[in-house]
Amino acid sequence: MSGPEKHVSKRACLKSKRSRFILAIAVLIVIIVAVVPSVVVTTTRKKDNMGPKSKVFVPLYVYPAPKAWAPLEKVISAHPNVNFTVVINPGNGPGPDSLPDGNYTREIPKLTAYENVRVLGYVYTSYGKRDVSAVRKDIQTYADWPTNSSNPNLAVRGIFFDETPQQYDPQVLTYLQGLTDFVKDIEGLGPDQFVVHNPGAVPDSRYLATADSTVVFEAAYTTFQERQGAQLFTNIANSDRTQLCAIVHSVPDTVEGKELRGLIKDVRQVADEVYITHLSTDYYASFGDKWDEFVGLMAA
Repeated sequence: MSGPEKHVSKRACLKSKRSRFILAIAVLIVIIVAVVPSVVVTTTRKKDNMGPKSKVFVPLYVYPAPKAWAPLEKVISAHPNVNFTVVINPGNGPGPDSLPDGNYTREIPKLTAYENVRVLGYVYTSYGKRDVSAVRKDIQTYADWPTNSSNPNLAVRGIFFDETPQQYDPQVLTYLQGLTDFVKDIEGLGPDQFVVHNPGAVPDSRYLATADSTVVFEAAYTTFQERQGAQLFTNIANSDRTQLCAIVHSVPDTVEGKELRGLIKDVRQVADEVYITHLSTDYYASFGDKWDEFVGLMAA
């Protein structure tokens, strides 16, 4: 009996080892299933944690010769989930004629055909000193484009008012509010009738309500770093980031990859509309080498 008993004992031992091994494998699988997805999610969150989404703001002062706007159309098409606010400026405004030249009439409808693009017309105000009738004439000219061209796609959906003031003046406040009311009442700028002011810096907060968006920064990278460090944008009175736009130019070529990602994240915390370029001269007249990278990061 001793022989068989020993044989049975060995089989029981083997069975016990197999059971423990199988149990260990099962436990390991459960742990992997439970832990790995959370690790992946955490990693993804860290990778995509760019803060709140922002629109790409484009001061498009590039003359629309054939293919000149192709870099813009390329990123618009490649990133349908990114919204673009594009400012066109045919002649320091709409120009002296009822319609812009043939290159503009050819290219503008290509932009307005995209659902993720809002095109605005450029108008300057000379810091509230330009004759209001001249400003209104420019606005009306833009609004009449669809009718005068018989092309509903040759249109803008609002006005970008350049050279608006920073310092408070009650008369200028009335002036700006009157222009905004004028824009909002014109069907030819629909459906948005969107109004942007560009003081280029943080203005008196009482002006903010007279626009849908205000450019609170338009300067070089080094200046942005200084003002960000001074927490200038942290508490802009009577506003939130959805009402603000920031333009950062002259970014050093060395700011790329992780550093560029960090810069874009910082600017997105400030503003709902963002434009960043490495160009230090003529930065609105062409697209820089990092243009695609910038828009790609804005899509994150």
